[in-house]
Amino acid sequence: MKTLLQSPPVRECAATACSFNDNGCHAPAITVAASAAAASCATFVESSLSGGIAEVTGAVGACARAECVFNTNLACTAESITVGPGATVSDCLTYQPA
Repeated sequence: MKTLLQSPPVRECAATACSFNDNGCHAPAITVAASAAAASCATFVESSLSGGIAEVTGAVGACARAECVFNTNLACTAESITVGPGATVSDCLTYQPA
């Protein structure tokens, strides 16, 4: 059984307007959403407030893109992911349709 510490980390996040992004993602666990053509980060919060935990590197907690090659039982199996502009300002750029 895996723990959150073994979940794929958010290696890089270019969503600079996100309150969880301060030289890296600091949300304990992000969710990748399945909305239309986007594999967007549903944890994205555009705010001037700092969010997350400074000592934590974000990880993928859940992924709703069931058709992604890295998705098994709505969990990400990629080694790590990158978040950045795509169809939205915060897409999982590691997403690959099966």
